[in-house]
Amino acid sequence: MKITAKAWGKINLHLGVGPAREDGYHELVTVFQTINLAETITLTTLDEDAPEQGSVVKQLSVTGPRGVPTDPSNLAWRAVDALVARWRATNDGPLPMVELHIQKGIPVAGGMAGGSADAAAALRAVDAWIGPFGEDTLLEVAAELGSDVPFCLLGGTMLGTGRGEQLVDMLNRGTYHWSLVVSPKGLSTPEVFRKFDEMSLPSSMDVTAMSQALVDGSVWQLVDVLENDLAAAALSLRPDLRKTQLAGIRAGALTAMVSGSGPTIALLCRDEQGARDVTDALLDEGLGLSVHAAISPVPGKNRGAHIVSIESE
Repeated sequence: MKITAKAWGKINLHLGVGPAREDGYHELVTVFQTINLAETITLTTLDEDAPEQGSVVKQLSVTGPRGVPTDPSNLAWRAVDALVARWRATNDGPLPMVELHIQKGIPVAGGMAGGSADAAAALRAVDAWIGPFGEDTLLEVAAELGSDVPFCLLGGTMLGTGRGEQLVDMLNRGTYHWSLVVSPKGLSTPEVFRKFDEMSLPSSMDVTAMSQALVDGSVWQLVDVLENDLAAAALSLRPDLRKTQLAGIRAGALTAMVSGSGPTIALLCRDEQGARDVTDALLDEGLGLSVHAAISPVPGKNRGAHIVSIESE
């Protein structure tokens, strides 16, 4: 059997960061949207029985950018094993070994949830293989894997609280166009949070204005309400990113923001042609490792992680 699943990346239109909690995480108030950059995962069952305990994944391969682990630390690998563990808790009998292949479409270490999208797609694939487990179980396992995995599982436009895993749908009437500039050098998320704490930066926990802008659907209103509490910390660690922001504005972007904890710079543009023009201009300047024109949110019923195909041998 060969099961292929896809999941989209994300952008944080609002990222409010509260003080650190006792568990080490920060309390967040964030507004997620899917962007039309995707990860595709293929799970293939093998003619080889898996051990009764331990991993069912024999190997994992990746097509796309370098820097993605291909061992059990990979989030997709962990997602498969986590859901198989749930199955084994209530079922007997052998399972086959599987192979995983990831087709990367989201830049690595770019703050757009590429690894989380891998995990979400892997959960959908396992659910189609030995499920169904039910959406509540999938979301529970997703939250155990990482703060962004539940959103990547569901997609759309959502308000995230807690550490980002507690989700509520938000009404959105707009389509937004971006040019996303990926840095050749990564930025450690824990390091950005530590810098945020050191700088004693204020928190933006009110999303009233953002909610209204999304309901109105106007890109011009969205320009005024984009907020990222981690931006100052990220720019303090990587002041070179300011050059990218300024270059994007010069090329015609309406505004520039750090995406999540960085180092990707998200440039909001007036329309699709504007995003293409900004992307082309920055590519010509040689800024960033790569530059991608993107749309948010992803429309339609497949706004979250979903099955693309199932092939039975």
